[in-house]
Amino acid sequence: MSNETIRGNLVDAINELNKLLETCNDENLKFEIRIKIRELYQRLDRVIVATLDATTTEFADAIDALKSLTAKANKAKQDIDKVAAVINQAAKAISKVEKLITNVAGVLAIL
Repeated sequence: MSNETIRGNLVDAINELNKLLETCNDENLKFEIRIKIRELYQRLDRVIVATLDATTTEFADAIDALKSLTAKANKAKQDIDKVAAVINQAAKAISKVEKLITNVAGVLAIL
């Protein structure tokens, strides 16, 4: 089911960002990571109730962006200088998921 794939990738990205948060010492970067985690959780809430079409370009773009975010967050744990790039990738992933779920019937009704 398509929702499970998006959900799983959102959860993976959130988990990696939480792990990155634990290794980061810069309070400003921690603040930014927390914001992105919160935004990903908001998208997850919307994805859970949506019926998504896995055949769309938006779906594939969202999957790719989430996988890229998860991989970059994992790498940034070893190289803290990459945290800013992870935050930028999180913004891109959030944008792709938002594009996917925009105008999905039923999603707007709960917000």
